[in-house]
Amino acid sequence: MIAVVLLVWWRVDAARQAELRDGLLSRQREVAQRLGPKWFKLRDQIETWTTECAAPAFVEAPNPGLVRTWDFRPMPGIYLRIAKKNAGSSEAIRSAATVSLHDGFTSCLFNSASNPNPVAGARCENTQDCAAGEHCNEYNQCGTPSQPYNLRLAYRATHVLTEQWLTDIQATRGELALRGAVSTFDALEKYDLPIATDLVSKAAFFMVVVDEPVEGGEAAGDSGAGGGTGSENAAIPTGPHQARVCLWRVENGEKMLAIRREAAGELRGGKPQTDEVRLARQRQANSCALALEVRQAVGDMATSP
Repeated sequence: MIAVVLLVWWRVDAARQAELRDGLLSRQREVAQRLGPKWFKLRDQIETWTTECAAPAFVEAPNPGLVRTWDFRPMPGIYLRIAKKNAGSSEAIRSAATVSLHDGFTSCLFNSASNPNPVAGARCENTQDCAAGEHCNEYNQCGTPSQPYNLRLAYRATHVLTEQWLTDIQATRGELALRGAVSTFDALEKYDLPIATDLVSKAAFFMVVVDEPVEGGEAAGDSGAGGGTGSENAAIPTGPHQARVCLWRVENGEKMLAIRREAAGELRGGKPQTDEVRLARQRQANSCALALEVRQAVGDMATSP
């Protein structure tokens, strides 16, 4: 009798799991058909551009009159910052993008006054934790999306369109686990995907900063590992180093800028209390110095002596 009960329960449970899984996969296919073609085309283009900017055969293409003919800075765009060693393949780019953040470079190059403070909002794990119109940003804080849009957030929102997500769902066992997957998909479909789709569809440009390693290596105690504060990218070198900045126009794929400049800023003010704070400040100083180099390179005369 017990065996019969267990067999009936197993069949009912298996049927419930199959129903949940099939329903979730059906919803995923609808989203993939609606959003996939546009997103995958842009994603592949962005990854190709990033690899090109990091290539050994990098060729500079300065554009000193750019802001007079096409001032991209007030426009909606997509941004990625990545170490050169991590920009050689799509897989490496997607992995490295998980730590790409807005930083001193974006603050000093773009109009940061129109952007919200990214660390001022409530803590969150998912966008459903935030108020209407806000999303859970790259710092896990609630806020309205900042420009340029961080590629990290687009990857996060569109993870449900990947083969890895499909593999994970097929391997998920247990009604409770599947219901959790459905709940997560509900939140992404309601909150993150619409925001990501809207911002990506409006993007006028893609800009990537590729940081080269410090010549001779970082000084003792200044390596990227362990040097982050949680609100800045520890993959960015703290020492003076060369960095490449490349810019593409999304609508026609035209390369608008490709330059290689030194990221080397001078720290001013009081001495930081800890090495962690010192490293964070030095990264921000280097990043801002690089942004000023870019502003000069595109014809922003406000940065001229």
